[in-house]
Amino acid sequence: MEKTPVRKSALVTTELNEEMTRGSADRRAFLLWAGVALVVGQQATRSLAQTASPPPADVPPFVQRGLPGPFHAVIRPLEGTWNVDKRIYIAIGTKDRPAVSEGMTCKRHWFGGGKHLEDITVGSIGGSAYYRMGVLGFSTMDRCYEFATFDALNANAMIYRSVALDAPGPRIVLTGVFTDQGLLGEAYTGKSIPMRTTIEILGPDRHSIDLHFMPPGEREVLIDHSTYARA
Repeated sequence: MEKTPVRKSALVTTELNEEMTRGSADRRAFLLWAGVALVVGQQATRSLAQTASPPPADVPPFVQRGLPGPFHAVIRPLEGTWNVDKRIYIAIGTKDRPAVSEGMTCKRHWFGGGKHLEDITVGSIGGSAYYRMGVLGFSTMDRCYEFATFDALNANAMIYRSVALDAPGPRIVLTGVFTDQGLLGEAYTGKSIPMRTTIEILGPDRHSIDLHFMPPGEREVLIDHSTYARA
């Protein structure tokens, strides 16, 4: 009996259908793990204040490694709404007569499944409006805190990291470098200035943040001291 030839178009259609099926399966697998990561992250956010429990065994390692842990729990007291007393000692203030904030508030909340703490600070200081947005988190892979801020004065971001840590604690020291646009004086414009931010958690309803600039070859300068009281 003579065999019926298979049309080329039918073969192409079959191959396309198989490829689409494989692609759909890959997409479904990706969406499944993305959903698992989101759910686990949300569960971790709700349990930061409680004793951490091991993640489900079926959660893949790359998800487990990014889950919030004890280093995130330590900074949980920073969440919420705060009244801010800020003192600035350079540019618009001096060491003896700092610029003092008026009506300044800070609101912080977790996002990204409890991995990152957003900070929005608004008010006025030295007769001018003040705005700053910051994000504080802990890199589980680098075992260090990371902090980035963006404000209404500087065109560049201020980016800080702590050293690698073995254990969490209520005092967090982060360092970075920024290019000065003249805050320390016109002679410093365009120069790279090392800086240090120190966060001191003094209790569930109070903490402080200090910012020092460290011009090369000179004494470090306290340029910003802020105390936070829970509203």
